[in-house]
Amino acid sequence: MTDFSAITEKFTPMIHHIIQSLSIYKNKEEYFQVGLIALWESYRNFNADHGKFHNYAYTVIKGRIMNELKKHHKYDANTKPTDALKLEIMAPLSLHEEAFKSENIFAYTEGLTLNQQRWLLQTYLHNRTVTEIAEIYEVSPSAVKSWRRSALVKLRRQMNVGCK
Repeated sequence: MTDFSAITEKFTPMIHHIIQSLSIYKNKEEYFQVGLIALWESYRNFNADHGKFHNYAYTVIKGRIMNELKKHHKYDANTKPTDALKLEIMAPLSLHEEAFKSENIFAYTEGLTLNQQRWLLQTYLHNRTVTEIAEIYEVSPSAVKSWRRSALVKLRRQMNVGCK
């Protein structure tokens, strides 16, 4: 056989014909590339004892493009686009943002000790780390961790009581 560039020129109309016969109107370039890859593989794997190259190439190209179509169809069927309105409704970050507004943080301090309130306010209003809080109040980081641990227990208990 001749070189592959000559084969490509000769079979390009066939690939376009297959794409048209399968009613592909989106992503034609992508399917054309799939067809070229299939042409290359059929060129490399062709055995003259089994028939004409033209028939073999047509079958391989059409089969590969149909497989790609099935794959894209399956993907489109299983994934649904989400529009901006749905994103606004479902956005979990907006719930977190609402919960961590300064007005709402003060509501969580009810029932906490002074040190637990310090940990909560410093952490969520000023974004300070355990070490930074310990330096501000001149205590050890393990003391601040203790405040955090007991505050979280109380906050979880408050959340569960409020939910029931």
